[in-house]
This record gives sequence, C-alpha cells and structure tokens, in this order.
Amino acid sequence: MQQLTTRSWRSWRKLKAVLDPLPPRARNDYATHVPVLIGLASLRRIERVLEFGCGHYSTKTFLNRAAFPDLKELHSVENDPGWAKQIKTGARAKLHLTTGPISDTVSSFNLETFDLVLVDDSKTAAERAATIRALSVFHPANPWFLIHDYEVDEYQRASNAFKHRFTFKAYNPQTGFVSNSEEHGLKAIDKQIKANKTQLEPDDVDGWLRVFRK
Repeated sequence: MQQLTTRSWRSWRKLKAVLDPLPPRARNDYATHVPVLIGLASLRRIERVLEFGCGHYSTKTFLNRAAFPDLKELHSVENDPGWAKQIKTGARAKLHLTTGPISDTVSSFNLETFDLVLVDDSKTAAERAATIRALSVFHPANPWFLIHDYEVDEYQRASNAFKHRFTFKAYNPQTGFVSNSEEHGLKAIDKQIKANKTQLEPDDVDGWLRVFRK
C-alpha cells in the first residue's frame, strides 16, 4: 500500500476523529493500561518484563504477585532521577537510570529474553516515538509490546514496522499492543474491559483481577 503523506495522514486523522471519537479522558489517565496488563498476564506466562519509563501503576502492578504470579525479573529504565526516586521496587526489580534519551538504551538489552515490554517513557511524544522505532529495528519475535497513550499519531506511525497491531480503546488514553507474532486473545481482553469499564476504574487492580481470573 502506498505510504501516506503527512498531509493525507492528517486528513485521515481528522476524519477518524469525527467517525470514531475518543471517549472522555479517564479520571486517572496514568493507569488506563493497567487492565490490559492484567489481561495479558492471563494469556501468557510472563516471567521477564522490560519497562521503558517507571510508573506508580505499571511498576507496582508488575510486582504484584496476584497480577503477575510468574514474574521473575523486572527491568525498569528511567532518565528522570527525581521520578525514579519515587518508585518503590523490590528484590525482583532492577532500575536502570540513564542520563540520555531512553531510546539510546534499547540496544543494551537482549529483547528476545523478555516476554513483555512496556513503552511509557519520556516527556515528549518525539522521544517516546524514538523509543518505539528503536525497538522495532531489531524485529524481536518473542516479546509482546504495550504502548501507552497509543491514540497519539506519532506512536502509531512509529510502530508500523511491527507485523501485528491492536488498540485497546475502552479508556482514553488508549493502549496499543504490537508484536511480530500474532496473538489471538486480544479481542477477548478488549471485550472484558469494555464490559466492565463503567463499574471499574482503570487503577482498580483487585477488581480487574476478579474479571480476568474468573
């Protein structure tokens, strides 16, 4: 298919915004990927996780044994020292603090050894898009990738090199799933999140555990 020009892409996005508008932004917009994380852990044995950008919600969820019972190692990459100090980790977690762009750290990891990679880094869209592109260059086959704030055009375009892409749209911000190996359980997770989003806040870990552990 012919690649979209910047102008045609913007026109398409404007049309899409009218035909498929985003839901209202979630009250806790930092946590809208949490239900997806819990859902993915019900599909696959996830032992090693790499997250680009620490978070009170993602890091805490990964280290929650009820949510990720198989987790053996969590590697968290952060370039904001002040923010990193606020994140509580544990024996299974290792924090990698860098002074440069997070995208520059991608090549220091063997991506094939990870089951799940979360991309929720940086203070600008351009920097996070650079991280996504840096990951795609290696064409990793084993890991699943989850991208927070996936309604952002730059992130969608940066992930075009991945073979498979899926967007969880129940909450705004949205969460994107990309990989180079197809996963067939994503629509079922999306259906569960949409069915329960009016009763559960995205950061209600116990509530989402009840949904996905039935």
